[in-house]
Amino acid sequence: MESVSSNISGGTFNGPVFLGRDPKMFQHGPMDRPAPEPVPRMLPFGPDGFVDREATRARLDELLAGREARRAPLLVLLHGTLGVGKTGLVLHWAQQRTEEFPGGVFYADMSPQGLAGGAEAAAVLESFIGVLGTPRAELPGTVDGLAGRFRSLTAGRPSLVVLDGVVSASQVRQLFPGHPASMVVLTSRFRLGAFERDEQDGRLPVRLVVPELDEEACAELFRAVAGEDVPGGEALRTVLRASAGLPYVVRIAAARAADPMFDGVEGLAARIARENVLEALDMPRRLFDLAYEALDPEVRRGFRLLGAHPTPEFADAFLDELAPGVRGPLYAAGLLERSEPGRSRLNGVLHGHAQILAAADPESRGALERVIDWYLRRAGAAELRLSSRWRAGPLFAEPGSEALAGVFADRAQALRALEADRNNLVAVAELREIEPARLCQLAEAVHAMFLDRGHHTLWIRIARLALDAAGRAEGADGGGLMLARMHFELAFALNDRGSAEDLEEALLHYGAARESARRIGHGRTESSALEGLGRIATAQGHPQTALELYQQALDALGSLEHPRGRALLEYHQGNAASAAGLHEQAVAHLGQALHGFLTLPAPDTGNAAKTRLRYAMARLAAGRPQEAVEPLALALEAFAGPSLNRADAVLVRGDVRGALGDPEAARADWEAALELYGSLRSIRAEEARIRLAGSAASPGRGEAQG
Repeated sequence: MESVSSNISGGTFNGPVFLGRDPKMFQHGPMDRPAPEPVPRMLPFGPDGFVDREATRARLDELLAGREARRAPLLVLLHGTLGVGKTGLVLHWAQQRTEEFPGGVFYADMSPQGLAGGAEAAAVLESFIGVLGTPRAELPGTVDGLAGRFRSLTAGRPSLVVLDGVVSASQVRQLFPGHPASMVVLTSRFRLGAFERDEQDGRLPVRLVVPELDEEACAELFRAVAGEDVPGGEALRTVLRASAGLPYVVRIAAARAADPMFDGVEGLAARIARENVLEALDMPRRLFDLAYEALDPEVRRGFRLLGAHPTPEFADAFLDELAPGVRGPLYAAGLLERSEPGRSRLNGVLHGHAQILAAADPESRGALERVIDWYLRRAGAAELRLSSRWRAGPLFAEPGSEALAGVFADRAQALRALEADRNNLVAVAELREIEPARLCQLAEAVHAMFLDRGHHTLWIRIARLALDAAGRAEGADGGGLMLARMHFELAFALNDRGSAEDLEEALLHYGAARESARRIGHGRTESSALEGLGRIATAQGHPQTALELYQQALDALGSLEHPRGRALLEYHQGNAASAAGLHEQAVAHLGQALHGFLTLPAPDTGNAAKTRLRYAMARLAAGRPQEAVEPLALALEAFAGPSLNRADAVLVRGDVRGALGDPEAARADWEAALELYGSLRSIRAEEARIRLAGSAASPGRGEAQG
């Protein structure tokens, strides 16, 4: 027998070969067939009852369809908050696309599993190469060698690599397969910004945000887990809202609802109403704890402090003041997300987790005080920018008010800031821990913004809470300025909303404010309450009563220096006199009001323009349209942009031109007014339509409209 070397690591041998004492026959020849290359299918099973995600799956399909033209594997990152269903989404999609990847589908759980760094690339590569059939003894000893071997083994056919729960970009760079039409899909609660700074290979991921489920999809998922016979109604909506759109939480809630120990959906909803959602659902919190424990100590502190905030959404400036330097790390960790420019949010369940952590932290009480202080200062600063009215309380008294002057650069910035925080202002007002005096200051501070934007429901809610707090603070005798002011604030908000029921209730609170202010000798608040009563009398069709009340309001001011308030009362008297048909008296009052607004240290041009409009209407109603022309022109000059005031002024100018015998010009103004009202979606467009219909019925003749 021919002698051969025992080293058979390479080459092809024909014929028998004897090695040592145990001869083995290896027959190789043209009739032998090579073993088929293994095609790994490493995906775990996806979740049952998968719902929604059509848009994201369609985008993944779109990316898959375009991969043939690529020169390197496509990298896709699915990111979103904890429990939002990133893993379920990618598994559901990938399990239906395995035939698109003849080279196999590889899967690795990259999540920390208690280790901050997550799974190591070397360990993942060893598992991938192992399922491809490479003998363990032949595995390279370095991560670079393993990466090269993996690329070589997967170079022939497109593969899919799913890396779940990625912590950092460094885990991914070595895990790309070799065929250029392959895909690597990552899930992560982190944004993995390091990819964008990686100049070594330049691979940038296609980023797809996985949003929370909407309520309809949550209900579908809930019934898929708990059973189709789950009753709907408010109880189910309560549970779904508490689940905050997270499939992870919805599934647990559904399982709890099916458990007799939880008394069904109704019992579960009742528990949620009493407790933090995580506690109510008796949820396993390890998922959230792992994310929290992976943070640096100072970032963990910032996350805990956010539990003191009453809602999950807030301005970036708030977090930067509460816990400087933590916003970026919380974004990077996927625990914080952008809600709109300059604002951030925690998912509702994550906020609940932060609240649990805050409850055990002695520092949380101080954080809550800082939350209240931050919103009170912001509201106070906005109020000073938006209005020059008088307000009670230390927040608006010097020198404290001086500190508020630099918070907002101008009126527009103040409005934008408080508009975005309007729901947070209500949430702060609802805190059990807020002191009555501070709550009343908050009610004073939101007045101008809520008046400007018409947020009556929120405004009235804060005013009611403040009035209740003032009543408790003042005691059973019902005296005190704080109580008088809160009666006034609630009455003003109700009056401005203006339904018949609102006006009836506002009468009671204006009356209570007047009596409380008179009792303590506070003429300014008594005058304001009488002014409010006069406005209601005008609205209810009692102009003579209104005139008397406005005069009483002027008398209540006595010798008090209050030029703006006096000008407003003259303005209201002018309107009441017009409504009573006392046109010359109206003109006199409106003339005094105009003088008052224009001679203020900072002239009130807005109210001056409104006064000129009312003056023109009074002149027209008195049959003296020529005297309305000049004040009306000045009013229109002030009302430059589209607004109800400008539409009213254009409408009245049409009336004046009609009265002066120019029907064509009148009709042009009424048409312009109709267009303005229409663009503003105002019901007052009907007034312009009536005038236009009248002019069409009587061509060539203008009519005065009072």
